[in-house]
Amino acid sequence: MTYRALSASCLFVLLLAACSKSPEPPTASAPAPRPAMVIAAAKPFAGTAATSPSTTLGEGVYVWQRVWLPANLMALADSKAVFTELRVLAAQDQPGEGWVDAKVDLPSLKSDGRAMRPVIRLDGRLASLDTNAIVGKASDLVAKWREAGAMVDGVEIDFDCASARLDEYAKLLAAIKAKLPGDATLSITALPSWIGAPGLAGVLAQADETVLQVHAVTDPKHGLFDPKQASAWIAAFAKADSKPFRIALPAYGSALVVDAEGHRVGVESESALPVAGERLELFADPQAVAGLVHDITLAPPSNLRGFVWFRLPLPGDRRAWPLATLSAVIAGKPLHADWTPDISDGGNGAFDVTVRNSGNLEAVLPASVDVEGAGCTDADALPGYRIEKTQGKPRFVRETGASLPATQTRPIGWVRCTHLMPADLHVHA
Repeated sequence: MTYRALSASCLFVLLLAACSKSPEPPTASAPAPRPAMVIAAAKPFAGTAATSPSTTLGEGVYVWQRVWLPANLMALADSKAVFTELRVLAAQDQPGEGWVDAKVDLPSLKSDGRAMRPVIRLDGRLASLDTNAIVGKASDLVAKWREAGAMVDGVEIDFDCASARLDEYAKLLAAIKAKLPGDATLSITALPSWIGAPGLAGVLAQADETVLQVHAVTDPKHGLFDPKQASAWIAAFAKADSKPFRIALPAYGSALVVDAEGHRVGVESESALPVAGERLELFADPQAVAGLVHDITLAPPSNLRGFVWFRLPLPGDRRAWPLATLSAVIAGKPLHADWTPDISDGGNGAFDVTVRNSGNLEAVLPASVDVEGAGCTDADALPGYRIEKTQGKPRFVRETGASLPATQTRPIGWVRCTHLMPADLHVHA
């Protein structure tokens, strides 16, 4: 199937769904290899009057699961050196389901000690807003989480409404603000489509801080993130209001599931959908995102306070960047793959062979792995590789374009040798 099979209206719906934050239960399965998507690096950022290049921009992250598992606690602990604040999904209201409160581990958030905000997700498809329920939910969450000992500095509303509903949204925000404690910040997420809308000024007047989401696209060949478009959105939004704002950046991928006629079947992210259809993978390329972050950091708009990343990667989250990739982008480190071959005892004189991506960037699996051990007689490859003999020595040769995320390991087959050490394996990228 080609992109031409998707009508313009269908594409808009698909992309909007792919870029919205839909919580899914994390899976415990190992990340599946996937084809890499290459996106051009970002062009220099053209923003408003800049502060000093030494300005420190905050780094926050969204924690986006309805049900917390032990993996959440591991991810929180691992991320402490990377993120200074947390934005945590706390409740969601959507058509057909109503209110769902996330099962958050408040004692763990208390122990974490970082500044955090509960996030209320209001589905953009809601025909009407129950102001009393939303106001009550916001004030109750702040009170409850603070009482539990979490370092709550405010609450965030995530409502991807149409531009025509911004006036209605502004009234809701005014009602929420009136009921919050005086020291609680009211932050909201904002869509690029709101820029220039008549009702935007009213919404920004009620919010203390805004998080501009730039992980939305107008062309699927750019994945979930178009750096050129994102740069233009950021520059325009910085000029729209002098209040502080942050930028929500993508660190994940999604798949649009479509049938043979190009009709949307669903959007797949953290966990697999039990439906048939072709998966059109959309990724936020780390190198493209890193380029934009670098340019913004050198000359940030005067009212920019930092970045908030979507989302905190959990073990088994197949489509989120590994923390190694995310932390490298934030720190401005070079992004690269680094292949480490290894062996383990397979029994009966056989050795299982694996390759590990020890770098910080997902990459296509090695083209080949030569085995230089002694007395290597038999060998067999797992799907994705085949065995060739070179001067009597086994060689694993890649047959697909599958890739492997950073920090992940993949078995490629086995060999039977009288003597074999990891140093006897030679990787050719």
